[in-house]
Amino acid sequence: MTKAAGDAGTTARKVSPAFLLAGLGMAQFINTYDTVAMNVAVSKVVQDLHTTVTGVQFALAFYTLVMAAFMIPGAKLGDVWGKKRTFTLGVAMYGTGALITSLSPNLTVMILGWCVCEGLGSALMIPSIYAILPAAFKEPEQRVKAFAVMGAITGAGAALGPLICGIISTYLTWRVSFAAEFVVVLVIIGMSLRIKGPPRVEDRPEFDTLGAALSAVGIGLLVTGILQANHVSTKGFWPVIVLVGAGVLVLLGFLYWQVRRKRAGRSQLMDPAMLRVRQVQLGLPLSVVMMFMMSGALFVIPVFQQMALGFEPVTTGLTFLPNTLAMIVLSQVTARLVPRAGRKWFVFSGLIVTSVGIGVIAAMIDTSSTAWTFLPGTLLMGVGIGMVMAPLQDLIQSSVPLEKQSEISGVSRSFFNLGSSLGTAIAGAVLTAVLISGITSMVMASPAITADQKQQITAAVRVDTTTMSDEELKELLDQKNTPQELTDTLVGINSKARNRALKTALAMVALIGFIGAFLGLMLPGDRQGRPNPPGT
Repeated sequence: MTKAAGDAGTTARKVSPAFLLAGLGMAQFINTYDTVAMNVAVSKVVQDLHTTVTGVQFALAFYTLVMAAFMIPGAKLGDVWGKKRTFTLGVAMYGTGALITSLSPNLTVMILGWCVCEGLGSALMIPSIYAILPAAFKEPEQRVKAFAVMGAITGAGAALGPLICGIISTYLTWRVSFAAEFVVVLVIIGMSLRIKGPPRVEDRPEFDTLGAALSAVGIGLLVTGILQANHVSTKGFWPVIVLVGAGVLVLLGFLYWQVRRKRAGRSQLMDPAMLRVRQVQLGLPLSVVMMFMMSGALFVIPVFQQMALGFEPVTTGLTFLPNTLAMIVLSQVTARLVPRAGRKWFVFSGLIVTSVGIGVIAAMIDTSSTAWTFLPGTLLMGVGIGMVMAPLQDLIQSSVPLEKQSEISGVSRSFFNLGSSLGTAIAGAVLTAVLISGITSMVMASPAITADQKQQITAAVRVDTTTMSDEELKELLDQKNTPQELTDTLVGINSKARNRALKTALAMVALIGFIGAFLGLMLPGDRQGRPNPPGT
């Protein structure tokens, strides 16, 4: 037995399955919660830290970028250091970052605590969770149920995050949210003390430092290039092309390096042979699509609610409550039906239903929308995500032998977080592009604005455009002593262009989901069978 398998198996035998799931689930919950919770507190963070929506959007994307970039090295360190030690160290680092963020005086310190410390901590603890589960629950039915529980916890964190953080941000401050995470981390560390780690073995794998650097740099360049799409109007497409191209080249170099190490008989961060498994080839991009939809929608919808409709964070959170309930119920129902119906159709159908839900929201919302307007769409989103989560995770994890669980968990979680980062970044890029286009065209067509004013306004818009509420724009124009007639005209233009941009960004997220869902039709059918036991 390898160290990875021995670590996970020994860990699982020392505690009850319920206790193990509780400890791992709490860690997964705060990680998922943290990824989406701040979406509803964007306006509060902007005011408190004297920054912009674009700055907070960058922090949201950078947090998931750090996790995506370091998941693969973090997973391998679980084999080198042992699962318990890696998990506990990751949780401790995560808690340190939460404490720093709760005390941050500006956006820079917030990025240090939230994006860097919490992101690196997540890269250590999350792969350990998904490497332990298949070894702790070896029976296929029990494993699917364990993934369903973890999927429900993941979904609950994603859906309850806006509600919990909304309440905290409205009645206290967003800082309390991070302070509460620090307290939860102390509880998790206390629970982990009951897990006795396995004895150290002599044949621990060598850590591939160069491979770790190549994977982190490659993913970092790739997502950074996508983030540059926000600045296409001022910088052009070249930064996107150069950075994305460089990222792809570095990742190809990473794969070549892994093949070379394998041929030399040395340990790798990732066995390249895994990428030839059909379930992995399809499961990884499907995980990107799923997280792209979740993160893109959970970024755009709260911004629309708060900027266009004036919702308080708590109201924004309440609109996602149906999403939470549907997600939890469907994840448990799906776990029971998967062995008979197969994973393929649940993954495909779930992605379609999620896309329909997002499309319904994009079609229904306008400036007269209430919280009830979002009910049909968010309910469908919850149903769809609940259908996809457990089957997709089990599909990827069960496709490789037990001794490769650390490697596949790192790769899969990296793709999950890559999809999350891309969802926020691309949705924001589309929002900005449509906003600039809309404002520019409306200003040029307005008879109430003089030719000189049109030239000045359009030039300013192309240099610096951000999503603003009508009240924020009025305050800004008043500070510049803008005539009242021009102020009223510009506020009206901003409102129309902003709302159209937000609806377009949301529709784009739904469209990507529809396109990606058809990858699910290419999955091998397993209606008559059940997930293969690890190692077969």
